[in-house]
Amino acid sequence: MQYIAKGTKPGWISFVLAVALIVSAELVFSASPEKPAQNAFGSHVLAWEQLSRVNFPILTDEPRRTATLTLQDCIRRTLDHNLDIRIGSHDPAIRMADVVQAEAAFDAVLFSSANFSMTDQANPDSGFTLDSITVGDKTHFEKVPTDPFDQLHDYNYALGLRKRMPTGGTIELAQRARRLRMEEEGLFRNPFYQTSLDLELRQPLLRDFGIDLNRAAIHASRNNFAISQQQFNLQVIQTVAAVEGNYWQLVFARQRVRILEELVRQADITLQRLENRVNLDAGAGIIARNRGLIERTRGDLVSARNDVLIQQDRLLESMNDPNLPLRRMWEIIPMDEPTTNPCPVDRKQAFQIALQTRPELISQELTIDTAGLAVGVAKNQLLPRLDLLARQEITAAAGSMGTAWQNQSDYDTVNYLAGLSFEIPIGNRSPTAELRKAELQERQEKLRLESYKDKIVLDVSISLQSLQSAYEETAVRLRAAKAEAGELQAYLAMEDAAAKSEIGFLDRKLFAQERLAQFQSSLAQAILKYNIALADIHRAQGTLLQYNNINLAERAEKN
Repeated sequence: MQYIAKGTKPGWISFVLAVALIVSAELVFSASPEKPAQNAFGSHVLAWEQLSRVNFPILTDEPRRTATLTLQDCIRRTLDHNLDIRIGSHDPAIRMADVVQAEAAFDAVLFSSANFSMTDQANPDSGFTLDSITVGDKTHFEKVPTDPFDQLHDYNYALGLRKRMPTGGTIELAQRARRLRMEEEGLFRNPFYQTSLDLELRQPLLRDFGIDLNRAAIHASRNNFAISQQQFNLQVIQTVAAVEGNYWQLVFARQRVRILEELVRQADITLQRLENRVNLDAGAGIIARNRGLIERTRGDLVSARNDVLIQQDRLLESMNDPNLPLRRMWEIIPMDEPTTNPCPVDRKQAFQIALQTRPELISQELTIDTAGLAVGVAKNQLLPRLDLLARQEITAAAGSMGTAWQNQSDYDTVNYLAGLSFEIPIGNRSPTAELRKAELQERQEKLRLESYKDKIVLDVSISLQSLQSAYEETAVRLRAAKAEAGELQAYLAMEDAAAKSEIGFLDRKLFAQERLAQFQSSLAQAILKYNIALADIHRAQGTLLQYNNINLAERAEKN
């Protein structure tokens, strides 16, 4: 677009514009990484490559401590200090304790007992004698018991091992001892000592029988442990994605401050030139309109600075680094620049990766496996109960404990016992209802898995579309910003010509400055969306931790 000023020869102006565009092609899009660079047009900063760099302090209105951070610095600090991650990291350890508890059900148990009983009661089996009793001239006989009371002192002791077997049965080995003493001489040996070495087996044959059945609680606990790991992975993925988003939001907010500061600075210069022509051709309306534009931009700048502070606080809160407390006044200087490089992603492969690695799907598959275990247990509980009992006793008796022990080792008296017990509830309604409940829950979890798959496919699809759209938008807005910068360059090239004295030229130049700032802000926002979309596609695939070289197992070992 060309503007030809009144009283100026068009050919001369075209020559100036051509020279200006040639010079600008070399200079306008170069920048220094340390501070805002100047270009061929005085103090104007036109190139996006210059304005996009914000790795230096820009909040100079009040003293602040500065902290330079890369994106990896922020992620590392978040993994080390974020409270949600630290809280969530305890869940797998808690679930592992449940696994140990389930396995401990098969640990051997050492048991012992000691009890004492004293019996003092009438003896209905006692013999009797007849005593004659004479009252006056009458005599009658009365029965008198020969042993009217039983007084027993009974001591019983036991020490043994008991263990639950994977088949559902229990096996027990116990050494027992007994001392029995009567106040009357009613025993052959008084006191009487007895010892017994008992081996007992109780084994269900139908209900509660089976290795898989009895290890179901262990299997379910291990599933819950694996689920807690996947849930923790998901929490870390979501937290890291949020940190990346906060980091790039901070970069964008700082870029917007720079854009608005540059617009205010250049607009002030142009407005000053307009006010210098107030006695010539600058009307009050034009000056008021342009002053209003500048004041509006200053208001936007105040809001942009506040956005920077808000984004800083969000980033600091997500990191929760004790070395960067929120209560202090900071200026976080991001050192990484957002990328505009293409990131090709194969759509079919992205779906396959997501369906294999998303923590939600892995967790749900484990939940379905646990529900299947519950169905198996419920089916077993429909069976009647048939239990086998087998026992062997090696006993001995004597007038002293030592002799009883010695006699036991001779294996002279060995007792055997074997038996079966059977029971079945009439109607069997409770196990039937439990099986129906377990089957419905398993079916429900399978449907939930399909729902998760559909949602994840949708999530990946939206992320891919957002990534492609953001990349295309970035390219278009970059070209638009360069084109708008080229138009403003044309005005700057004419600053030394007679056209600069024409009021319409200054007005159009100020309008071009405002448009360039708008285009640059739109470009910064498009680049922000593209970089967030890059992180989001890895989040959607469940590969964000690998993308950032995060190994949670290694970090757990270090902690």
